[in-house]
Amino acid sequence: MKHKNSKLLIGLGLFLLILLTSLPLIKPGFFSMQDDMHVFRLSQFIQCFQDGQIPCRLIKLGGFGYSYPLFNFYPPFFYALASTFSLFHLSLITSLKVSLLLLNSTAIIFTYLLLLKLSSKKFLALTLTILYAFFPYRAVDLFVRGAMAEFTALSLLPLVVYTYLNYKQQKTKLRFLFSSLSLTAFFLSHNLISFLSLPLLLFFSLWPSFKFKLKNFWPLLLALGLSAFFLIPAIFESHLTTIKTMTQGYFDYKAHFIGLKQLFIDRSWGYGASLWGPKDDMSFQLGTPHQLIYILSITISFYWLLHKKYYSQKTSVLVFFNLFYASIALFMTHNRSIFIWKLLPFLAFVQFPWRFIGLSLLPIIITSSLILSQLKLKKSQTIVYTIVILSSIIFNFNYFKEDIYFPNLTDQQKLTQAEIIRQSGAGLKDYWPNYGLQFPDRFSEDRIISNLPIKISNYQRNSYQLSASLDVSQNNSLITLPIVYFPNWKIYLDNQPQTIQTDTQLGLIQLKSVVAGQHQLKATFTNTPIRNLANLISLTCLFLLPFFYLKINQPK
Repeated sequence: MKHKNSKLLIGLGLFLLILLTSLPLIKPGFFSMQDDMHVFRLSQFIQCFQDGQIPCRLIKLGGFGYSYPLFNFYPPFFYALASTFSLFHLSLITSLKVSLLLLNSTAIIFTYLLLLKLSSKKFLALTLTILYAFFPYRAVDLFVRGAMAEFTALSLLPLVVYTYLNYKQQKTKLRFLFSSLSLTAFFLSHNLISFLSLPLLLFFSLWPSFKFKLKNFWPLLLALGLSAFFLIPAIFESHLTTIKTMTQGYFDYKAHFIGLKQLFIDRSWGYGASLWGPKDDMSFQLGTPHQLIYILSITISFYWLLHKKYYSQKTSVLVFFNLFYASIALFMTHNRSIFIWKLLPFLAFVQFPWRFIGLSLLPIIITSSLILSQLKLKKSQTIVYTIVILSSIIFNFNYFKEDIYFPNLTDQQKLTQAEIIRQSGAGLKDYWPNYGLQFPDRFSEDRIISNLPIKISNYQRNSYQLSASLDVSQNNSLITLPIVYFPNWKIYLDNQPQTIQTDTQLGLIQLKSVVAGQHQLKATFTNTPIRNLANLISLTCLFLLPFFYLKINQPK
């Protein structure tokens, strides 16, 4: 009976925790955020599948309507998740909120399960899950920045670690499947977070024995293969775009280091931007109870180390690795770490050093769980847990709310022509194909243009195709399509392949020397060899999934 009551209490606690950190997600309407383009992007992602462009790479109205290769580089999982809810005739706004609610629930539930696995103490696991849930940076990602991809990846990390450890502990078919699929979702969620989490994942692949066993790496390798359709083009085709703009001007990482005061002392909260210098319009605090737990964990660990009061060997390694990982992550937010940023030039694409705050959370929680489970707190246990729970809620609950709420906002209002133009230009310079000298400053007119008189009929265009009937009045006509060139567009005139050239300004697709007469024009976006290889790897891994599944020997 006592066991059932504790389960009920834990379940109720997790439910209330999810509710308290998700209140703006369960009301009608939508809330303001910095990256306010998710309704538009979701609508474009859904159109890809309606058009038969699988996997989705180009979006028709992105980049001011010039067929922008967003999802060739931007992780698709969050929008794929939200699009599944739209299949049940939910609005786009509701689909986004349900997805965020599901991700928040996943993060909280699997943090609890992970801590329970590592410490075997239910109420300790629940206490530290509350600490995890009310981490201020989670509220920054969700309700200030609207950084849905980053929020998705950080929310999936506890699931990834838990299912991976579960598989290693007992290699059953279902555990293999869950681990592989959760890792795949993680790799498709956020390029930077998944890459910077690899040391953590590799550590758990080897821990606790640190003996290389290929079977332990099966879920990780399979997930990388299943994600290859996105990861490989995102890496090897980035040079085809103006990706360097992501590290220039406002996005230069040197402008966004934070100070120790911002991290440990300053509790001011705002919904503005990250600014140059120590004063920002948003918060980068670690959180009052979180920093105390972190400092306490370091102090106790090194005290035990100096006095040779070790944990078991496997626990000691786990504690010190997570402390090291968390400390490095926090160090990377400060300008004293600039020598590392200069040593590893690819870190410039992180853009904001304070992103590392999010990566410090799970290691801090894991470490504190292991340390508190070793302490003898029989008499003071209730007091300690109560202090952690109350301080987590009192200090941080007020952060988990929106700046401005629009209770009557609808999809139609977010997809007016003015809103489409605004949202389609968001992040324009990040992945604009580098075949022209300029960026567009106005929305595409979505029509074929010729330097000589021409009649156009039967004009049709979707996310990856264009077709039209042309009545060309004079020879040597130069025809310009409302599409920026990105490999591999193919153009056919009367079913004959044509040589493509691009205009020097925006890099729009052009056909020159078109002869007089009636013609059928067709343009189709096709795969490059790199994309074909990436797709083949993912399809092969998908077909191999049942083989690996059957290869796992069920323990008796």
